[in-house]
Amino acid sequence: MKPGETPDKHTFDKAKDKIVRTDKFLGENGKTSKAFSNIVEIGQQPVLSFGNSSGDVGMLEYTLQNNRYPSMAFFVLCDDTERELGNLEKASKLKATAVKNGWHTISMHDEFKTIYGDNVKRTK
Repeated sequence: MKPGETPDKHTFDKAKDKIVRTDKFLGENGKTSKAFSNIVEIGQQPVLSFGNSSGDVGMLEYTLQNNRYPSMAFFVLCDDTERELGNLEKASKLKATAVKNGWHTISMHDEFKTIYGDNVKRTK
């Protein structure tokens, strides 16, 4: 693989500070590939992004970096251990990362009225 080239053959031209796309579909949709997927699918930098895992970092950062429009990134914290399979330790670490990077956090515990609907109960 050449310097600056990703596994899907998309490249980042550091001299021009631009992403160069090919006509091939981007198969992987995690980590930095999410930013490339946005480029391929919508053709421009998004102004809003929502993520819920460390695999969304590239997409969230791409939304905010050098955006010519006002933009916001949101990170959903899986911090509800009663209605969802939340992990408080992981949610706490991810919240710290979100705050450090300027992403808005959304707490499942504090801000979701329901998770799966009013009549759905968690079984595990």
